[in-house]
Amino acid sequence: MPAILQAQPSIVWSRTKQELSEKTSRLQHRKEWKIESLKYEGNRVTRDYILQREIPFGKGDWVPAVHLFDALQRGRTNLINTQLFLEVLPSLEQVNDSSVQVLFTVKERWYVFPIPYFKLADRNPNQWLFEQSASLERVNYGLKFNWENVSGRRDKLQFNYINGYSRQFLLYYEQPYADPKLQHGFLGGIVYSRNRQLAFATDANKQVFFPAGNNGIDGLITTSFRMEGGYSYRPGVKERHTFKIVYAHERIPDTVTHLIRNNAQKGFLPYFTGEKTQQRFGELSYQYQYFDVNNIAYPWKGFAFSGQFLQRGLGVAGMNLWQFKGKAGRYLELDKKTSLGLLGMGVLKLPFRQPLYNLQAVGYGDFFLRGLEYYVVDGVLAGIAKATLRRELLTFNVPTLILKSEKYKKIPFKIIGKLYGDVGGVHLPYLTNSILNNRLLYTWGMGVDVLSYYDFAARFEYSFNQLGEKGLFLHLRREF
Repeated sequence: MPAILQAQPSIVWSRTKQELSEKTSRLQHRKEWKIESLKYEGNRVTRDYILQREIPFGKGDWVPAVHLFDALQRGRTNLINTQLFLEVLPSLEQVNDSSVQVLFTVKERWYVFPIPYFKLADRNPNQWLFEQSASLERVNYGLKFNWENVSGRRDKLQFNYINGYSRQFLLYYEQPYADPKLQHGFLGGIVYSRNRQLAFATDANKQVFFPAGNNGIDGLITTSFRMEGGYSYRPGVKERHTFKIVYAHERIPDTVTHLIRNNAQKGFLPYFTGEKTQQRFGELSYQYQYFDVNNIAYPWKGFAFSGQFLQRGLGVAGMNLWQFKGKAGRYLELDKKTSLGLLGMGVLKLPFRQPLYNLQAVGYGDFFLRGLEYYVVDGVLAGIAKATLRRELLTFNVPTLILKSEKYKKIPFKIIGKLYGDVGGVHLPYLTNSILNNRLLYTWGMGVDVLSYYDFAARFEYSFNQLGEKGLFLHLRREF
C-alpha cells in the first residue's frame, strides 16, 4: 500500500501502515474496542499531555472497530502537523477480548538551532540573480537562534542578529499553551531594523530603489521599530484564533520625498501620507486559521483557510487602513500518488486612497503568480486563483555517512512533478504607468518539487506569462 505523501517523507511509515491496516482488519469481529492504555515513546522533551492533545481518543474511550485504523492514522497526522517530530509511528496490541493498548513512537526534531544566517534581501532568488546581478551587497548575514519546544509545551523562542544589506535585532517568544486546558496562549516581541536601501516607488511594475545602484548602498538610510504582543486561542486541533496589537515607528530619508515629487508624471505615489519622512502608528489585527490537511507544510489532501482583519493607524493622523485578507486551499487526492491543489487568495484595502506603504499586493511574500516573479503589482483590491496538478515521481533515501543516529543516518527525499496555471488581477484607482494593473493576469507552466525532512520544499518551476516571457524560477517558500 503506497504511503500518503508528506512534506517530510517517511522511511518506515509505508511498511508500518500496511501492518497496522492488517492488524485493525483482524479486529473487525467486535463492534468497538476500549483503549486500555495510551502511551508515548521517544518524546524526551515534549510533554505527554501535549501529544495527547492532538490524539482524537483517550485512555478509557471506546472506539468503533471500523474507525480504529482511521483514528490511529488521524492521530499520526495531527502529531506530524505540530511540526515537532520527524516521524510518528502508531502501534496497536490486543490486551483481551474487548480492549487494546496504543503506543505512539515519535522521533523528535532538533529543537535548538544556533546557526549562521544567510538570506537574500530581494523578493525571490531570480530577482537577485538576474535583476541585481547576484550582488553580494544585497545579502543579509548574521546569527539566527531558534529554540523550538523550549519547555516541551510547543513554545518558541527566536533571537536574530542580522547584518549586511540590513541590520536587524529581533527577540520573539510564543507560548500557545499557557493554561491548564491547553487552549490559551500569548506571544510578543520586538524588532529593530535599519536598511541600506529603500524600495520607494513602482515604475512599470518594477520596484525603484534609493540609492539606485548597489555600489551606493554603504550607509543605513531607513529605520524601523516594531513592538507587539498578542493572545492566541486554539479550542481544538484544527482551529486557531490570534489577536495582536502593535506599535510601529518607520523613518525614511528626506531625499525620497523629493524623488517621488519629481516623478509625478510617472505616477509615483507618496510613500507616507502628506510626504512625511516618518510615521508612528498602531495596529490591531485578528487572524483565524483552519487546517484540515494531511500535512501543513505540503498539503496533499484536505482543506486549509487563513483569514485576517487588520486596522492600521488606530486614529493616528496620516495612517488609516482597514484591510481584509484571506487565503483558502482545497487539495484533492486523485489517487495515492496524484493530487490536485486549488488555491485562492484575495485582499481588500479601505479606504481606496492609500500611500504606497499600504499598497503592496501581488508580488510580495506568497501573494504572487508563478511566471510574474520579476514584477510587483500594487493595489487596493487583488485576487489570485491557482491550480496545480502534482504527481509523485520518485522516492529515495540518502545516507548521511557522518551521523550514526537512527534519527538522521538516512535522509528521505520525494520528487514531485507538476503542471500549473494561475489567474489574477489587481485594482489600483490611480493613474500610473503600470502595465499589469486593472487587467486580467494569467500564467502557466511546469515544474518539480523536492521534499525532505524539516518541511523542506524546494520548487523548481518553468513558467510562461501573458507578456510572452518565460523562465526557470526557484522558490523555497511554503505555498500555504
